[in-house]
Amino acid sequence: MRRPLLVIALAVVACGPPPPCTGEGCASGGGSTAGGSTAGGSTAGGSTAGGSAAGGSAAGGSTAGGSTAGGSTAGGSAAGGSTAGGSAAGGSTAGGSATTLSMRYPGDVGIAGDPAVLFHSGFESGMAGWTRFTQDAARLSVITNAAQANAGSRFLEARVTRTQLAANQYLSTNAQLDLSRRVPELYWRFYARVVGTSAKPHHWVRVAAGTAAFQSDGLANTRPAGDQGFWFDVDLTGADTFNFYTYWHAMRSGRCNDGSATPGCAGDQGTTYYYGNNFTFVSQPPITRDAWFCLEVRARANTVGRSDGELTLWKDGALVSDYRPGTPRGRWLRDNFYSWGPYFQDVQAFEGFDFRTSGDVLLKRVTLDAYYERGTLPAAAPEAQVIHYDDVVVATSRIGCRVP
Repeated sequence: MRRPLLVIALAVVACGPPPPCTGEGCASGGGSTAGGSTAGGSTAGGSTAGGSAAGGSAAGGSTAGGSTAGGSTAGGSAAGGSTAGGSAAGGSTAGGSATTLSMRYPGDVGIAGDPAVLFHSGFESGMAGWTRFTQDAARLSVITNAAQANAGSRFLEARVTRTQLAANQYLSTNAQLDLSRRVPELYWRFYARVVGTSAKPHHWVRVAAGTAAFQSDGLANTRPAGDQGFWFDVDLTGADTFNFYTYWHAMRSGRCNDGSATPGCAGDQGTTYYYGNNFTFVSQPPITRDAWFCLEVRARANTVGRSDGELTLWKDGALVSDYRPGTPRGRWLRDNFYSWGPYFQDVQAFEGFDFRTSGDVLLKRVTLDAYYERGTLPAAAPEAQVIHYDDVVVATSRIGCRVP
């Protein structure tokens, strides 16, 4: 179930669920999987032309430099980014440096001044630099506690409670950043900590691409136009691992076993729907609760006319997933690409992403989110679901985890 639709009048409309799945693949991905969705739209986590419902503008200005405490090193290179033909995840290009940005700026000190860096925030100056964010301090606040921060003395806390969800079926607690310039490739590093037994968000953090006018990222059951935009979430699964949940013009429908929406197809569900396509990574260690972990997301838009777009994720400097032309191997079934599990078959190498049909569709926004829905919150979840964030960097080359 995706974020409820945020229209310009700020009315929330929730769509009904898709019909039950029948036929091959339904037990594990006939509609959407655990990362998938069944209801529509976007709350404050999805932008409108006027900003988010819970939003409002953040104060301008840059954040203070990062402190020199803690953090892990990160392997890999790619300071030069990927080549036109698609590079190995994190691999250095011809002429590229073999170091990450964090290796050049220990403790992140001075990293904001690097030409490759689009944004840096350790929340030492509060929400300075963020474009819009949830204004309810009971749900989103900067905490000052040097003993708990990943580095420095401050970090961001997102909190969603059962009491809040009793009053509002859909809640997005978020901080959004509109990039200073739109780019064909970005790297986004941040630290996160899931507190205690907090339930995983229904959907989590998001990267959006589009034209300058495109503001519809986050809309459910929506196949965006290739000359308008695309977006994806990095979601936590019930196993405390990660998957990509992705919307683009060539995405597959959950209606048919082959991903099409052809009436009378094998496994026909009778209704056409386009919820995010799921890419669940294999061989992941789960996160450790109450401990900071470092995530770095890489997104590369395709060359127009080619299916060479890429998505990559590193956790604590180690490669977790790498979706690009030729890897991984698996098969499409409905709206899922299975590279492991009971529905895995070694049918094909992944073809890469045909994210866009226009060169004016560029990566433009990142969102830290903790989006919850009353109907999918587990019965065993505690009163408060709490997630912490710290040491955010967005750049056009490989960042890596903070180096002490």
